Order: sequence, then C-alpha cells, then structure tokens
Amino acid sequence: MPYSLSGITFPMISPVIFYNLVLGMVGLFQYYLIPFVFNNGNGSPGGTTMFYNVYLVRTFLTFQNMSYGATMAIGLFVAILVTTLVLFATAKYWVYYAAETH
Repeated sequence: MPYSLSGITFPMISPVIFYNLVLGMVGLFQYYLIPFVFNNGNGSPGGTTMFYNVYLVRTFLTFQNMSYGATMAIGLFVAILVTTLVLFATAKYWVYYAAETH
C-alpha cells in the first residue's frame, strides 16, 4: 500500500517535491540579499554574516579583484552543478513517474 498523507499518495506528489527540492537547493546557494541588506555587506558582527556570495560581490565591486571574484563565481557554479547532478542521480530511487513502464 502506498504511503498516504491525508488522501495524497507520496508517489504521485514526489515529482513536485523533487522540483521544489532542486529549486530550493539552488536558491540556498544564492543566498545574498538578506545578509547584505542587514549589515551593508561588511559581515558584522565579527564576520558572522559574511556569506560566500556577500564576499564574492565584495571581491568584485569593493576590492576590484576581478580574477579572484571570477574564480569564486566559477567555484559557486561548480558547487551548484555538483549538487544538482547528485539530486538528479538519486532521483531514480525515490521519484515516481506514472508514465514509466517497468
């Protein structure tokens, strides 16, 4: 018997959960606006809000270090790509598509 939560079976909603998981993970990697607005991008108090993306933008715009900033941006892209590929590789084990024939 499939898992049910108030009338909705998990296999039928798993593609929606997978889609939201992928978009949520990519959005999590791009977390920038809230720490930048709250602390004006300087990472106070004591650098606790100096997230990777805030430091990347400071490297580009404040320090004018374009080569290091571009390297950091490529590193962020690779991290997002690897995470997305891992999610897609594991999706065949827990995402159910009704159109598939077994």
